[in-house]
Amino acid sequence: MLNLRRPAGAYTSGNRVLDALPAGDRIDLIADLEVVNFAAHQVTHEVGAFLGHVNFPIDAVLSVVATLTNGDTVEVGTVGSEGFVETDAALHSSLANRTSFCQVRGMVGQMSMARFTSRMATSQTFAQLMRRNVRASLFSAQQFAACNVKHSVQERCARWLSMTADRVGGTEFILTHDLLAIMLGVRRSGVSEAAEALQRMGAISYRRGAVTVKNQKLLNDSACECYEACKHAFSSALRE
Repeated sequence: MLNLRRPAGAYTSGNRVLDALPAGDRIDLIADLEVVNFAAHQVTHEVGAFLGHVNFPIDAVLSVVATLTNGDTVEVGTVGSEGFVETDAALHSSLANRTSFCQVRGMVGQMSMARFTSRMATSQTFAQLMRRNVRASLFSAQQFAACNVKHSVQERCARWLSMTADRVGGTEFILTHDLLAIMLGVRRSGVSEAAEALQRMGAISYRRGAVTVKNQKLLNDSACECYEACKHAFSSALRE
């Protein structure tokens, strides 16, 4: 566990939502955020548990999953530096409605629920920004529902890898076939075929769970329209 300290006037958290706040509102973030390292597969919130904090990913990627009565889990959201978990905190909920875990290891800025609630109540700018981000998250969830029905596994795989590269802010990250299969809701063999196709065209290299984006434009062009649609939704939420 570590804390990042920067001069107050130049403070940036590394999370795009928080860094969209006016400079004056960002000064106090240095006291409100504790930066922690999450390992892959580490659970960050359990369904039904009290929300003690809100996570703002910096270069980690978190996954939100729904658990069915038979124990199966299905991903219903992926969050990187463009958002935060749990979004229910912005809707006055004090309990986690879903389980979330770290999908791609990295750093996360944690804000206590008490400070988050206080900021929501006392800063109109902060509250509006958080709610616009929730709206973008809802749009993405709806978009991915259509994506899972209409787009091929290869297009969806390219979209997911493109979004992950954006979220971690780099071209290399660790991601197993098994986890990617869960994220896409397909069999492992389907993921292997899609990844191999993207590798043959020179968009990525994929070996032993390590993904390297070799050609970002080619990977983005191979993704379905949902990549640009969701990217625009989150970017617009920061600018309004």
